[in-house]
Amino acid sequence: MLRRIVIGIFPILLTLSARSQQSPTGAALPGPEEFINSIDTTVMPKDVKQYYLMTGADSCLFVKYDYDRWIQYVLKEPLSINVLNELAGKVYLSRYPYIWHQPKLNKAVCINGRQADSLIRKGNVIFTASLPQFTDNGQYAVIDFNFHCGSLCGRGTTYVFRLTTTGEWRLIGQYVNWSS
Repeated sequence: MLRRIVIGIFPILLTLSARSQQSPTGAALPGPEEFINSIDTTVMPKDVKQYYLMTGADSCLFVKYDYDRWIQYVLKEPLSINVLNELAGKVYLSRYPYIWHQPKLNKAVCINGRQADSLIRKGNVIFTASLPQFTDNGQYAVIDFNFHCGSLCGRGTTYVFRLTTTGEWRLIGQYVNWSS
């Protein structure tokens, strides 16, 4: 009985910890939904007033990366290998389930798999996102944002952001992981 309770509580605790992230320096990091709200106009067309987002967070693919490729072709500004390694390490350690909280999302309408299949058959585009990960100092973030428009239609992209002095997240790198 105790084992069932512990197993049942574990995902809830992980979800709660993801909502209240704090850097080791004590700086408050944005919650996952707050981060999505702050970057959604960067990763999709600005005229989109509403989009469909799968309820569960995807896994981010930024666990392994080619540093030379990122430095040469992907990044818009210099970034140390230490920052990229820290982000990759955070992604590696964050492989737990997370369910997006609809009331906290500005433009996203959360849907389940059955709804997604139905919407795609009707010609809609469905988005998925990974749980954002932040460096300890809260200055950099990585997230995967993907769109699906059919069985052989879609694209998955990893985005790296830097927090500006004005408190906005600036896109400093993007890499297309898959496309069909």
